[in-house]
Amino acid sequence: MNQNNPITGTEVAYYFICARKLWFFAHNIQCEQESDAVRMGRHIHETSYKREKKEISIDGVIVVDWIDHNQKIIHEVKKSASMDEAHTWQLKYYMWYLEKKGMHIADENTMNEYPDFPDKRGYIGELNYPKLRQTERIILSQNDRKELESKIIPNIRKIRNREKPPKTVEWHICKSCSYNELCYS
Repeated sequence: MNQNNPITGTEVAYYFICARKLWFFAHNIQCEQESDAVRMGRHIHETSYKREKKEISIDGVIVVDWIDHNQKIIHEVKKSASMDEAHTWQLKYYMWYLEKKGMHIADENTMNEYPDFPDKRGYIGELNYPKLRQTERIILSQNDRKELESKIIPNIRKIRNREKPPKTVEWHICKSCSYNELCYS
């Protein structure tokens, strides 16, 4: 696995869900296309927020659900909040990536100083859960930036570069995971 391959948002999310799932995905072993959960998520994504230009691919690395340039909000649509930490870090990664491309991303200081002035504040993130009728605002803090650069991204690269997948660690989501048969057969 090439160390310089860019990390995708999906890999960041999988890092917080399961290292083994991340390894399979990074090695092009994908079981999710036929998963009921993925089909349901795709349906929610396609039928929610129909007026928005969705799935903006940037460099073939990240795919942002949509960006509201007037309010300066980067949106990510999810079907449930059960993987909230993974969703939050995926969106924070998108914000970090876009900042590296030159987009002005808000941090805790600009958010506190200019909460109602998007042009001064910069872009923030928003997780959208249409099925739950909930949204969650996400800020990329200076600590988040450090965490991504010093821990999360290097650890994802380590997992990708392993010759074999990490050991199976069973937890409550394993039964509904599309990789379940690979782990438990």
